[in-house]
Amino acid sequence: MNAPAKSEPGGTPASQRTREALILAGEKLFGEQGIDGVSLRQINAAAGQRNSSAAHYHFGSKEALVGAVVEYRMERVNDRRLAMLAALEAAGRTRDIRAIAETVIYPIMDEIRDSEAGSHYIRFMAQVVGHPQISLTEIWNSPFGTGLARVIEHLRLALPALPPPILGQRFGLMWEQAIHALADRERLSAGEQGGRLVAREVFASNLVDTIAGGLGAPISQATRDALEQANKGA
Repeated sequence: MNAPAKSEPGGTPASQRTREALILAGEKLFGEQGIDGVSLRQINAAAGQRNSSAAHYHFGSKEALVGAVVEYRMERVNDRRLAMLAALEAAGRTRDIRAIAETVIYPIMDEIRDSEAGSHYIRFMAQVVGHPQISLTEIWNSPFGTGLARVIEHLRLALPALPPPILGQRFGLMWEQAIHALADRERLSAGEQGGRLVAREVFASNLVDTIAGGLGAPISQATRDALEQANKGA
């Protein structure tokens, strides 16, 4: 995914409002209809823009708009994650796998809860995670992925017995599982099944348990044998 187009620092307040309206409209439509199922023209209309080229003017392409939506949310999520990590480090809990998993889940949950369009955000992220042309590694390595980078560093130290390829795969699986689980809950909560869902706090805590358990699970002998064979063939 290419870096999103940036608006000029001297942009007018009206230009900034237009850009944000396009980001929020894109986030909602991408989350509901999929990234490939939405055009810039549809996003212009949803954002209330009479100028049919407004989205192209501000972002240049749909790919760049997708990147802008990711960054729009990631900045706040990353700030929350960094604050949680700082508290975890100050408390000397950097080897606590469950506490580390909390720093992945709860900043996302807070954005869903505190933002008016939080439900759109997580459903959009589920589309991003599942898109074959979007690199999750690029997202994690973006300027607003510093919190996730620190999470991985702590996991390496907390789980020294896990070879890097195994830890990398587990972290990727954890991330995808968390995003899709949260998005599915938001979809269900908006429908007829919403009243029968487990409480949000219980759901979040159980999701953290599941992720922490997966990260810290022992490596089976079968996996060790497969890794050894893979290393020999490399």
